[in-house]
Order: sequence, then structure tokens, then C-alpha cells
Amino acid sequence: MTVYKFISKIFISALEAVPILLMYVKILQKEHYLKEHRKRVYLFILIYSVFTAWAFISMPMGSHTIVIITFSIIVLSILTSTPLKFSCIGVLISIIYATVIELGCLAVFSICVGTNSINLLQDIGIDIIFAIILNFIRVLIIKLMNRHKINFLQLPSKDDEDTITSYWIFGMFIMLLSIVSINIIISNKVNIVLYQVLLFLLFLFFIVIGMVDYRKRIELNKIKNKFELKKEYVNNLESIVDIIRREKHDFANHINTVYAMCVLDKPNTVDRIKDYLKKTTNNLESAYRFFDTGNDYIDGLVAMKSNFAFENNIYLDVEFETPLEIVMADDNDLVGIISNILDNAFEAFNLETHEGKKIVSVYGYVEDNSYFLSIANNGPMIDKETEEKLFKKGFSTKISNKKDHGFGLFIVDKLMKKNHGKIEISSSPQETEFLLEFKLKKDYCGEVG
Repeated sequence: MTVYKFISKIFISALEAVPILLMYVKILQKEHYLKEHRKRVYLFILIYSVFTAWAFISMPMGSHTIVIITFSIIVLSILTSTPLKFSCIGVLISIIYATVIELGCLAVFSICVGTNSINLLQDIGIDIIFAIILNFIRVLIIKLMNRHKINFLQLPSKDDEDTITSYWIFGMFIMLLSIVSINIIISNKVNIVLYQVLLFLLFLFFIVIGMVDYRKRIELNKIKNKFELKKEYVNNLESIVDIIRREKHDFANHINTVYAMCVLDKPNTVDRIKDYLKKTTNNLESAYRFFDTGNDYIDGLVAMKSNFAFENNIYLDVEFETPLEIVMADDNDLVGIISNILDNAFEAFNLETHEGKKIVSVYGYVEDNSYFLSIANNGPMIDKETEEKLFKKGFSTKISNKKDHGFGLFIVDKLMKKNHGKIEISSSPQETEFLLEFKLKKDYCGEVG
């Protein structure tokens, strides 16, 4: 194969890739993909054209068509985040469509020239002109179908978040083809340099597609984390609403009680009503409090924990000298860190009988260009041996259901390291403190004291 013929084959394959992709996204109802991911569109056209040219010189006639179809199914599955079964249907229909239009154009061309068009297409110049006209007609028909909303088949527009399976299938597919094609290349005496260049490009494309897939999965993971954070925030709000409903019901009971005391008008009624309302007001203030931590998600979390603390006769003291908004940490991770440590502080009182007032304190402040978050409790002391094991996976100080515990502080340690933070534990008979150290956001470094 001459270099000129090889280049023409790549050009013709690039033209062919356009209508195949257009029909594919139409069937899968992913027309938005063309506008939102133009780089991936260009990448597919480039990969398709090079691979088709490689298959043309490396595979026997007939088998190379099957190889190209399989290749297209896997690559489009990865690039468009489509399940393999839907990608298979989409590619097959696109190929059938392209083939039907090509057969029709060949028939018309043969009638016009009065001879077998296949022989004429052996000329590279005529072949290129025919390919341009053919693919123009293919694209035009798809455009007309879109304009008049003609859909002979539409698959559900379903995204596959786990495209790693398709990627590894793609890798094995390339390796298998490379092994099989070596014998064919040797027996057919194909230009070995050209073959090696194309093979190198295919492995390069494999790496590029892997990078695209990796970035896509990172973006999906970020979106998933944000969704989970919003979901947790909504759950906190729903709990707050439930508590408000309960308090509303209790208000009615309190009002009825005060009304009954007024009706009975017993001696010292006014003083008794004052004492009753004072105690009720104090209970309401302790039962549910709002906090301004500088982070809306942590506000909701701490509010819920304060209600839990009240119900379990624990005093929760919260003070943020500096708001959390300046902390350089992911919101989702911050919720997980504070939630796990607070749960651990509350559960510390269940390890043994505690005499006196149960206290859990949360204090946030800035010192030496770092943000410190202290979460302490006056529960039982943690010995040095236990301290060293606290962050190990599966370790738990809880007596019952140990298999269901031992992951909270392990998760905290991982999240702190992920956000470039540090965690220290200090414990004495009077107090056990978890001191978290975070980096400040760049905008606040040196500005907060």
C-alpha cells in the first residue's frame, strides 16, 4: 500500500465516522453530547480513522469489518458513558444505516456511469470524491430526520457511571488484535514500519481514552459526593422540621396546662406559673439550639447533635471563634470528620458509669496560620495503648456489637490525611481531646489571627 493510498483511506474513514456518530447519538438520545463534548467527538473521529486504516492493512477482507464494528462499540461506550449492550445496538444500527445508504449510492452511481462502479472506485481520486458525496448524503438524511423528528428507534438515554469495565475490555481487545495481526502482517509482507507506527498510535489512543475516562470518573465522583452532602443536609432539615412539629405539640400542652392553672386559681398560682414557664423555657433552649459555625452543612449537623445530646443528658458546648468557611477542606469530608468524632465523644459516656455533668465541647480557632478544631469530652480517660490503636481499621472500645464498630475514627484519619490535616489525641482523667489541625484557604492565610 502506497503512502498516498493509505492517507486517502484515513481521510475517507474520518468522513465515514461523522454519520456513524450522528446516528449513534440520535438512537441513544444523546444529541447534547455533540455540543458538550466536542473534544471527545474529534477524538473518536481521529481514533476511528486511524484504526480503520490499520485494520484495512492488518486484517483479511471481511474480518476487518467485524473488528471495526467491535472497536466502535467499545470506544463509543467509553467516550459517551453508555452501557455496552446499548452501545452495541447503537453501533450496529448506525453501520446498517451507513451500509444501506452506500449501496443505494453505488447503484445510482453505476446507473449514471453505465458501468460497474466498483472498478471506477479503484481510482483514489474518484474514491475520495464518492466518499465526500456519500457521507454528505448520510449526514443530510440524519439532519432531515432530526428536523422532522423522525425516529425509527430510540434507546433509553442511560449513562453508565462505571465505564472501567469497557476500558479494560478495550485494552484486552487491542492486545488480542496486536497478537493476531502479527502473523497476518508477516505472511502478507505489509510495510512493517507503517504497521508499527499505526500500532503505536493505537496504544497511544488507548492511554488517551484512559485519561479521558479517569477524568470523567473523578468528575462523577465529585458530583456524587456533592449529592450525598446535599442529601445529608436535607435529612438534617427534615429532622429539624420533625422536632419543630413535636415542639409545637408540646407548646399546646404547656398552654393548656397554664390555662388550667389559671382556671383553678389556687394559692400562689402566679408564682407557680412563673416557675413552670421558666423551667419550660430553659428546657426548650437546651433541647434545640442553632449554631453559626460558618458552614451551613456543619450548622445543620451540630444542631442535630445538640438535640441528641439533650435527650441523653449531655451538655454540648459549641463556640467558633473563627468561622469554618476559611478551612481548606472538602465540605463532605468535614461533615464526616466532625460527625464521627462527636459520635465517639457521646458514646464515651456509655463505656462506664459517669458521675457528674456530662460535657462535650467543640471549639474552633486560628493559630499560627492553621485552623484548629478541638472536640473534647469529660468521659473516661483513654490509656496510651488504646490511643495507638484508635485509628486502626476495625478497632473499637465498645463492648457490644464490635463487628459493627471500629470504622469511625479510621475514616476520620483517612479524611484528615486526604485534606492535608493532622489529628492529635490527649487524654487525662479530667478530659479527652481530639485536636484537628487544618490548612487555611489561600485567601485567608496571614489575614486571620
